[in-house]
Amino acid sequence: MKKIKRLLAVISVMLCLTEPILTQASQATSYTYTHDDKMNSVRTQDAYLPQQTITNLGLNGAEDMFIDKQNRMYIADTGNLRIVKYDISRGDFLEEFSHPEFQSPKGIFVTGDGTIYVADSKAKAVFVFDQDWKLVRKLERPRVPAFGDTPFDPAKVAADGRGNVYIVGEGVYGGVIQMSEEGEFQGFFAVNKTELSAIQKLQTVFFTREQLGRLLNRNPVTFANVTLDDRGIVYTVTLGKRKDPIKKHKTNGSNMFAATVYGFEDINDIWVDENLLIYTASKRGYVDVYTAEGELLFEFGSYVSNLDVAGLYNALSTLAVDQKGYIWTIDGIKGYLQSYAPTVYAEKVYEALGYYNSGHYEEALRTWEEVLSMNQMSVAAHDGIGKAYMSRYDFENAMEHFRVAGNHGLYSEAFWEIRNLWLQKYLVYFFAAAVLLYLAIVITERVDRERKLRRLKDRWKKRIMNTRGLGDVLYGFTTARHPVNGYYEIRVGRKGSLPGAGILYLLTFGAFMLYMLGKGFIYQYYDIQELDIGSIVIGFFAFTSLFVICNYLATSINDGEGTLKGVALATAYGAVPLMVSLFAITVLSYCVTANEAFFLDVLLWGGGAWTVVLIFLGLQTIHNYSGKEMVKSLLITALFIFVVIVVILVVTIMCEQVMKFLTTIGKELVRNVSS
Repeated sequence: MKKIKRLLAVISVMLCLTEPILTQASQATSYTYTHDDKMNSVRTQDAYLPQQTITNLGLNGAEDMFIDKQNRMYIADTGNLRIVKYDISRGDFLEEFSHPEFQSPKGIFVTGDGTIYVADSKAKAVFVFDQDWKLVRKLERPRVPAFGDTPFDPAKVAADGRGNVYIVGEGVYGGVIQMSEEGEFQGFFAVNKTELSAIQKLQTVFFTREQLGRLLNRNPVTFANVTLDDRGIVYTVTLGKRKDPIKKHKTNGSNMFAATVYGFEDINDIWVDENLLIYTASKRGYVDVYTAEGELLFEFGSYVSNLDVAGLYNALSTLAVDQKGYIWTIDGIKGYLQSYAPTVYAEKVYEALGYYNSGHYEEALRTWEEVLSMNQMSVAAHDGIGKAYMSRYDFENAMEHFRVAGNHGLYSEAFWEIRNLWLQKYLVYFFAAAVLLYLAIVITERVDRERKLRRLKDRWKKRIMNTRGLGDVLYGFTTARHPVNGYYEIRVGRKGSLPGAGILYLLTFGAFMLYMLGKGFIYQYYDIQELDIGSIVIGFFAFTSLFVICNYLATSINDGEGTLKGVALATAYGAVPLMVSLFAITVLSYCVTANEAFFLDVLLWGGGAWTVVLIFLGLQTIHNYSGKEMVKSLLITALFIFVVIVVILVVTIMCEQVMKFLTTIGKELVRNVSS
């Protein structure tokens, strides 16, 4: 015993003499994510930390909640057929209310004057109560012909101050049901578009109306929830959609978000606070926070079924935000309330957004810089700083931050302003230079009456074109301008060469890679790290070689006069317009804005169409075909290419299976020998 005491004493002395190690632990039980400039999810600082966990309310399958301006929470406790009222500020249970006609109260909404709307799907009604729980009216299925045979099973409800009631009904594909406060049907507000697969689109083309009517899964997805902000703007969420599951609606029902909004496919609730921040809840346990423009700020939460951990859910059914900015959520299966408090980082982000939205740009800039000091790669901070610089007409600094944030649209706007100033400053010099050049040409033509300069130019041009190698490459521009005569010269062997064609193939591939990776920021959406360069190189040259060989084989059995060399030359020289257009687009992408993309599209499609026409005419000339025979040979070529690809895939799969078989046998032999 004495030895043990001595040992403990020694350990105690050592602990006292040892320098303490300071550690920090986060209160968060899940990571916080945001989007980077490529819309990929990346870790960021904790935005919210779990606070209160309330388990004594006896909730059973609660599906909706609402928090009014007095911080009073209303919970649609569906399983218990009641509405629970809870005071957040004092942490007190206030009251519970049930109505004899309640059968499945799934949605609740409270207006500014205290009117309470309860949506009950099984009762097929929306109950309207005053603040003393006196039943004012009951909104039931509209009897007007315009409503038709649409089911009326209200699951969620929202109402504005102008007497409009918005109802999300189960199994309603026509949109959000809009009624007056007296129960008059006013139409369907907004509707999700039907998204068809490729097979369904073909069915639409070839099937009759009766056949289409018998097909399933051709209806638009239904809305999952609806809410309003303080200005009366309607917001909805939709289940089963990864792109645009959240919509902010105009008065005509169309979506106000300009850019695509990404979210979870199981979003089931939405809330908009007084600062117009948008909060969504997904059933698997994730809470997302968006700006008023639909840009993701934060995402946190997670799913867990066998543990009772704050911030982890079995089924996140609803959420709301109180007057302090705390997020409140309910786990519909476990039946507990969970609140989250914003961290200093999140509060700074919201503070900066508030300053900017209210027009205090200098304060917004300073606050965003504080956010940036906490997280140098914050997309929201760089984006906010760029907007603040835009408001100060400091477009160069704005462009720098928009580039870091990956905001191509606002970068384009800032670039337009800089380009406009540059043009105003230097455009007069360009006009003067153009006039001087024109005058120089006119004067030269008048002075050079004996055409000595023109003959000198023609002599140098002829010398260049006769230079072996260089002339063969430049001959591609001749075939582009005069395809019939140009390809005839190739056919009879007087022009073109395999080395020249090889250089053109390399130049075309180089133009394509430059187009993919070298455009200006406004049009550049790919990084070299995101592309498999090896596969692109092999794919380009393999497909080109496959086309040349298959076309030669197809024309060999169809009385074509062209050789394999001729097909290769015709294809290479025909690609010159596409190559030139790709180079031109890459260069112009540094000079034009996003609003001028039409000009680049014209260049791309024009160069591509010109190349297709040239290759068609070139192969027709090389093989001495008529137009009909040429079309037939191209169809056979396409069939050959398809067959070759299928054979290669089959052989590859078979080789992999044989290798796996031999590997298994080898391992078995080694195991038997070892034993």
